[in-house]
Amino acid sequence: MKEALATGSKAWWRTKTGPEWIREKDGNYRVTFWWRDPQGNETHSPIRRVWVYITGVTDHHQNAQPQTMARIAGTDVWRWSTALSANWRGSYCFIPTERDDVFAAFAPGETPDRNALREGWRQLLPQAIADPLNSQSWRGGRGHAVSALEMPDAPLQPGWDRPETPYSPPLMMQWHSARLGNSRRVWILTTGDEAPEDRPVALL
Repeated sequence: MKEALATGSKAWWRTKTGPEWIREKDGNYRVTFWWRDPQGNETHSPIRRVWVYITGVTDHHQNAQPQTMARIAGTDVWRWSTALSANWRGSYCFIPTERDDVFAAFAPGETPDRNALREGWRQLLPQAIADPLNSQSWRGGRGHAVSALEMPDAPLQPGWDRPETPYSPPLMMQWHSARLGNSRRVWILTTGDEAPEDRPVALL
């Protein structure tokens, strides 16, 4: 059994479904992220860094040192861990790259130059990918893929707790104005379970 579940084996990867966490004594959670290098171990893969971009934690707004996963030698496994509060919720993505020079000028322990930090992430983010192990993934507002993560005590987020809610496509109608002498397309979007006659109407 130990051999079958050796780190990086197919059986071992089948046990991974996204980030894993354990509660620490201070009430925070130690969260570990995993990424499987599709090209294998360091002998076969050109990947030199796997940057971790977590909204509000490692992004450029925090002036934080960029964080990169570490490869477990001889395997296709990359890992990285951090501490998150029990009520944290947000998005993250991975950025595998063959480059090893993007943040090379940043000295460990020092606050990075904000402009250099923004430029580094600007170069990297077009290569961002969602976590392949996380089924809650989508394309974010900046155009790159992201995945969702929420800790056990995160406040209720309407919609996240009911992913099975059916989607109602918008209804398009043609509105004709006698006064303006023209017509416009109008889309009607309906959400919620309340009675239609009691729903508020929002015009955008």
